Amino acid sequence: MESLKLERLSKMMELAKKKAESFCSDWAIKGIARDDNQVRFSESQIDINKNWEELKLELFLSQKRRTIDITINDLTEQSINKTLDYCEKLLRVAKLNTNYKNMPLGPFNYDISIQNKIFDPKVVNFDEKAIDLVEKASEASLQEGAKRVAGTFFFGNSEVMLINSLGAKGSYRRTNLNFRIRAFAEDMYATGEALTCSTHLNDTFDPIGAATEAGSICKQAIGGKRGRPGIYNIIIYPKVSTELQAPTPGIAMNLYVKKMGLAWLTGKKEGDKIANDKISAWDDGTIEYGLGSAPFDDEFVPSQRTLLIDKGTLHQYFCNTSLAKKGEASTSNAGITLPRPTNIVFSTGDHTLEELMEISDKPTLLVTSTWYTRYQSYAPPGVLSSLPKDGLFLVKDRGKKLEPVRQLRINSDHFHILEHTTALGNKLKQVSTWLSPSNSPVFAPYMLIEDIKMTTGTK
Repeated sequence: MESLKLERLSKMMELAKKKAESFCSDWAIKGIARDDNQVRFSESQIDINKNWEELKLELFLSQKRRTIDITINDLTEQSINKTLDYCEKLLRVAKLNTNYKNMPLGPFNYDISIQNKIFDPKVVNFDEKAIDLVEKASEASLQEGAKRVAGTFFFGNSEVMLINSLGAKGSYRRTNLNFRIRAFAEDMYATGEALTCSTHLNDTFDPIGAATEAGSICKQAIGGKRGRPGIYNIIIYPKVSTELQAPTPGIAMNLYVKKMGLAWLTGKKEGDKIANDKISAWDDGTIEYGLGSAPFDDEFVPSQRTLLIDKGTLHQYFCNTSLAKKGEASTSNAGITLPRPTNIVFSTGDHTLEELMEISDKPTLLVTSTWYTRYQSYAPPGVLSSLPKDGLFLVKDRGKKLEPVRQLRINSDHFHILEHTTALGNKLKQVSTWLSPSNSPVFAPYMLIEDIKMTTGTK
């Protein structure tokens, strides 16, 4: 990150600090400098290669428990002064935020090794090599059987600086890589999608592997027939967990969401059984190469690994300092106003994908991708439907043969999905998609889920 940008950001943070000190009892300022890149390709050709830079301030302002959260993108002295003058007026008439108590005093001890887990200097100057990477990946997918490919490659780096009214200050750097590819056959309904993401180029980031997977799924999907509605076991790829499994630990186990009554765990308390014994899940802001990892959260609480679901039992909701129960501490998930997940991590099992197909003793579908997940209601039990759009296969002969099928839709609810997850893959994969309702990276294995209702259109 260029020193001039960071100097400007630091200067604007200091300006905002002086202004906030004049009328706030509590305040926190986060300065973010981002340098992002996108390479987009379609019809097997590069069609967009762009870079954009962003400087912004995210402010939490409080006057005797009247609070405001605001983002300032125009970092000029005039804009900052004008915005904070307006915030001062708003705080005078704002209602009390009964969910806000205070920010933690500290002092805290931080794991300095996390910085190396989330920042790779090779990514910072990678822009010249990005085209070559996309072209090689595209070629790998074509060689696997695709006729054309499309997708996006996002990569970049950011610097985050924080200060607050308690005198705390700190910063960290993070890099990000997210490559997604969709492969198409001549048969327009035969498609395959795969992705790979990480913070480091040479660790867990495999665009060639993702492209090969997408091409292979696409080729196998050729000639698919309309599937028969009914009750099936399904085996889902890690990417599918972002929509079917991750929303429970990522959204419903947010203590703020629970308190507002806006999710399917309303009424559930610690110790209640909500899933099969096979399911455990964590929020982990320390995991290596995690796109959501950081040394600390917005309240300067050190990042940690928080157990959310323990062998099917609701162990704990995640929260910030203000929402923590009396005598308990934040789980390091601030958002000062609204807690947020970092990386959602699921437990693994003992099986390869092939073994999951072999042990499933009912009609089984292999689901490689889902789109358009829709909720009938966020109330318990979280009824939803989701459309497998890329590479849906009927498992034959316990996995020795895959028969492509189409036009089936998953109809279930989160309680049923959690309770009927009966076997897990033995490896985790980090996935992060624009479709993810929890808007957080997910580390998930393959999962076998029993007795899922599949429907189809009537035309």
